Amino acid sequence: MMHPLTAGAGFALLFLTCASSLFAFDATSCELKVREGFRFYDISGKNLDDLKEQIRLNGTKWTDGKVYSAMTNWDIHYKYEVARQDGRYSVKSVATRVDILYHMPRLNQATCTPDLAGIWSNYLTQLQKHEFGHKDLAVKTASEVNEMFVTLPSFSTEEELAAEITRRTGEKFRRLKEIQDQYDHDTRHGETQGAILVAGKQ
Repeated sequence: MMHPLTAGAGFALLFLTCASSLFAFDATSCELKVREGFRFYDISGKNLDDLKEQIRLNGTKWTDGKVYSAMTNWDIHYKYEVARQDGRYSVKSVATRVDILYHMPRLNQATCTPDLAGIWSNYLTQLQKHEFGHKDLAVKTASEVNEMFVTLPSFSTEEELAAEITRRTGEKFRRLKEIQDQYDHDTRHGETQGAILVAGKQ
């Protein structure tokens, strides 16, 4: 399950990628940073029913009224510098950052049997796989935003350049929301990827 980031948290910078362009007047410098962080809620129990109830009580409630065991929040920021040459305006450089915050359950292992801990470990692995899929979609869009910046033509005014940037980034962010929703629909919020808490899944 995923939705756009609405609250800040402590993040760790995990990786940095850079790119450059052959477009505009000179090569446009371009930077992409991704920061990921985790926020946990604790659960405990002696059987599967206990764990499911704890998730129901302590999980993340979404706008559809349902409670989900995990959620990935994302936010894409960008800033750019403008170059002026011969009365024309183009993008000189762009820096894009993706903030990812995972809301995840954390099991108190002391409260459960080894069998239950094994079931939980498998479930958590598949749950993280699903949530990391949301991250990958956001990072891909951020990369596309950078590609958009470095391929922009020049404009006669800085206002025209800014308006085109707003239009194009708005389209990409709307499309990202659609893709994220489709990902949840196709995977049934991770169930088809094995993120389902049932006996025998070890």
